[in-house]
Amino acid sequence: MFNRDAIKAYQAAEQDFLVEGADPHDLVQILFTHLLLSMELARDALERKDLAAKSEHLTKALTIVHVLTTSLDFDRGGEVAQSLEHLYGWARRKLVEASFKNNLSALDEVHEAISEIANAWNSISTAAKAA
Repeated sequence: MFNRDAIKAYQAAEQDFLVEGADPHDLVQILFTHLLLSMELARDALERKDLAAKSEHLTKALTIVHVLTTSLDFDRGGEVAQSLEHLYGWARRKLVEASFKNNLSALDEVHEAISEIANAWNSISTAAKAA
């Protein structure tokens, strides 16, 4: 059986490899993927009433939302960047609500909205690679 620390080390090394070879668009895809996963894990933890795991996963989700917010390019992104800033602010507030009130519906709302943005972002990559 694998040692839990060895598995975590492997996962960290794998993630480092993905990030090192990524362009800015790919990095945002990675952030969206991990944000969605963190929210799914937080939801699972909430359902199991594992408050420590819930807190860990929501903290990671909030950190990723912060990184996405601070990476917005308002000069080049214009109204889209402003809209995303508002969306990320809303997401941050809802995630805090989910954490403090153990509110699954708040968590689900954010997951749904971020999923839509992530799918749109992924389609940009697909379209660019097809061109």
